[in-house]
Amino acid sequence: MMRWEQPGYVVAFTTRAGGVSDGVYESLNLTAGTGDDPERVDENRRRACEALDLDASRLSFNRQVHSPTVRRAGRRGEPGDGLWSDEPGLPMLAFSADCLPIAIARTDAERRLAVVHAGWRGLAEGVVDAAAAALGGETVAAIGPAIGPCCYEVGREVSVLFDEDLTVAGHLDLWSVAERALRRAGVAAVERLDLCTRCHPELFFSHRRSGRARGVQGVIGAVA
Repeated sequence: MMRWEQPGYVVAFTTRAGGVSDGVYESLNLTAGTGDDPERVDENRRRACEALDLDASRLSFNRQVHSPTVRRAGRRGEPGDGLWSDEPGLPMLAFSADCLPIAIARTDAERRLAVVHAGWRGLAEGVVDAAAAALGGETVAAIGPAIGPCCYEVGREVSVLFDEDLTVAGHLDLWSVAERALRRAGVAAVERLDLCTRCHPELFFSHRRSGRARGVQGVIGAVA
């Protein structure tokens, strides 16, 4: 796990290491949606939460649909691509396997945290703005591992949705797309891990590398 050290919050970006799944899902796969054994997935989620001293039985996550929808945490399986909470100890999970896992934390007054799944469609439609608006106040963010500009080849129909300088030789810099979106949404500081999920099979699952038969990592967080 790769922790984001932010006072008042518990946040980590997971890798594929440390779980019980095998085969193409080896090993800390966090979804049953691509064919893994649900019992193994449950154990992987339990281990990920336990590493952060969080209660996996309370874990919230969306049925991700590449949308700008951000919901208040507390349920599982509702369509959307972001969750937010102000409840201490309530864990939230956003899945990723090339798309961006993002955490946004409020730093003034009331503590509020959001976790976001952001692909090109969600970024273009405003998922980052929706998450920042749900938190209000002054915020900071961290962008976790995702497919890098080294590997993210896109068509013109995608590249025209973003600043022209962010696509070079047909490759989109999704990391910078997200950072600019966060800053336009008023986020004061943005940290980036800049690790490409496609380039590091030992650490991450990647849809571009493996197709649908693979697991997912993600970002897990809670208000402390």
